[in-house]
Amino acid sequence: MTSKYVKFFVEEKELHGKYFFTGFHGVGHVGWITIRHLVTKLKAKRIGYVISYFMQPFVTVKEGITLPYEFYKKDDIVFFVANVPMSKKDLNIVSMEVAEKIAKSEIEESILIGGLDARLKDKEQDFRIAPTSTYYRNHEDEIKSRGYKLLEEGLGIIGPLAYFLSVFEAVKHPAVAILPYAAVERPDPKAAARAIDVISEITGLKIDTQELIEEGMMIEKEIAELEKRMRESMREKETPPYYI
Repeated sequence: MTSKYVKFFVEEKELHGKYFFTGFHGVGHVGWITIRHLVTKLKAKRIGYVISYFMQPFVTVKEGITLPYEFYKKDDIVFFVANVPMSKKDLNIVSMEVAEKIAKSEIEESILIGGLDARLKDKEQDFRIAPTSTYYRNHEDEIKSRGYKLLEEGLGIIGPLAYFLSVFEAVKHPAVAILPYAAVERPDPKAAARAIDVISEITGLKIDTQELIEEGMMIEKEIAELEKRMRESMREKETPPYYI
């Protein structure tokens, strides 16, 4: 699938390494908060962009122009960062295009971050995982020894992560979604910190999360301001869609 509405501005040689990470503005904004924290703490370098005809008409300035969709890299880790919530059309085409791009690249595994409604939380574990068949076969012993619980069959994943997981499952690319339980009504940095703890267990990365938890109120205000400015910049005064 190659859409005439989506353009990649990243060199193919940059898309290689051990891991690919991404997450979005879903439940508790967990995915986006997690990815932004990882990119910041690891001091990842921006390596490219994705331009879509349907992306939100919103950019910011930070040592140049910050686009809605960007690629970053640090050592053997590639990140896809959605700096703003995806438009309804981009939920489909950008997610599919990026997923296929990664699946065809020389990246070994993908780790996706989302959130689950905290009202569904049980007492046994504060997160779930959703692995592709290939990932589960490759890591079954680790999953069982660490006691990771799979997402229950009765629960579904919607939004960008659903597209990524569908593509990765179809092409047998090993990938896993880490889904901590999070507050639905507000940004949840504590849930993002939990996701990072699980990432550390899986990958061996050591990322401090104390600052993330302490900055919770500031992050909440930042996201609220972002949404306000986006609504003001759009003709349709609608709140951007949210998803897992």
